[in-house]
Amino acid sequence: MTDEKALRLYVNRWGDTSDPAPGRPGSYREICSCFDQSKPHPRARVGFHTERQNTSAPGWQHLLELVDEAATDGREEFRPLIELSPEERRQVITLPPSIARLTAVKHLVLYGSNLVRIPPEVGAMTSLEEFTPTPPTGCTGSPTRSPDAGS
Repeated sequence: MTDEKALRLYVNRWGDTSDPAPGRPGSYREICSCFDQSKPHPRARVGFHTERQNTSAPGWQHLLELVDEAATDGREEFRPLIELSPEERRQVITLPPSIARLTAVKHLVLYGSNLVRIPPEVGAMTSLEEFTPTPPTGCTGSPTRSPDAGS
């Protein structure tokens, strides 16, 4: 007994940003080792990313629009990355201060981003109960080696 409707597959257009499933085919993420402490000694010293957000980038501008839209409609879940193209997602390395306006958001999903910092304004999201950030491999820099670490 085969039901053709039950066998139909649907494409997840945002599979790389919708959940933390590792190894998802077609997902694209830049890999960073700035916090890679899994290798044996000598360990790399953890360095902070110093890149500045390009606030004129199309991805940043689109994110600002999405924050405004979410603040206006009072949604409880905010998944901005599914609305950004892969290129736009790569242009966003922090969240805008206007994220503080999302006081109704209970779940903030940023999985699959290239964020290297989370601004303190996230603390103003008074309804926030669940935060799904990107794993440490989402950042794009390289570690700063300790001077006594050798090569």
